[in-house]
Amino acid sequence: MKKRIQLSDLHLDEIWTDIRRGVLYGLYLLAFLLLQNVIFSHIAPLGVRAMFMPALVVAVALFEGGRVGGLFGLAAGIACDIFFSSQTVLFTVLFPVIGFAVGFLVDFFLNRRFFAYAMLALAALFLSAFAQMFGLLVYKGQNSFALWWTAILQTLWSVPFIFPAYYICKIFPWRSEEHAPSPYQK
Repeated sequence: MKKRIQLSDLHLDEIWTDIRRGVLYGLYLLAFLLLQNVIFSHIAPLGVRAMFMPALVVAVALFEGGRVGGLFGLAAGIACDIFFSSQTVLFTVLFPVIGFAVGFLVDFFLNRRFFAYAMLALAALFLSAFAQMFGLLVYKGQNSFALWWTAILQTLWSVPFIFPAYYICKIFPWRSEEHAPSPYQK
């Protein structure tokens, strides 16, 4: 006897929730990317520009876990590598690693409070600044003091942006699946 497939067997509610979350995360990423690259790329105190995408990846991984943090990091890394012509695949590799590592740490060791987020975001910001200068430091033989100073200034200039990244990600409606509207619910 053949089993008839029903609409409820397709789990359309879960698919709809995942699509909705993906679209909202994409808009969240796009808004911060435009803010970083259009507005704050023209504001360069002491010749340093803000790079707050790592804090955004940390915020998403903090609330969603390692799998979603890694996927969001991959999307953010690809978008940053497209917009920054000087980097080829640096952020595409670095951001998913940051997202997965933060998600893993939060799932097993840390809490989802602001202090843990601030420490992880600060580490991610400095790691990104260090990764940007690593090639110049090791392969090109540039002045190490100037590169370290630039990395520290970039990290400090990016720190104020960790606050909106955390609080927007914390209050945004994509995290709670029971409140996600679905056209497939009865």
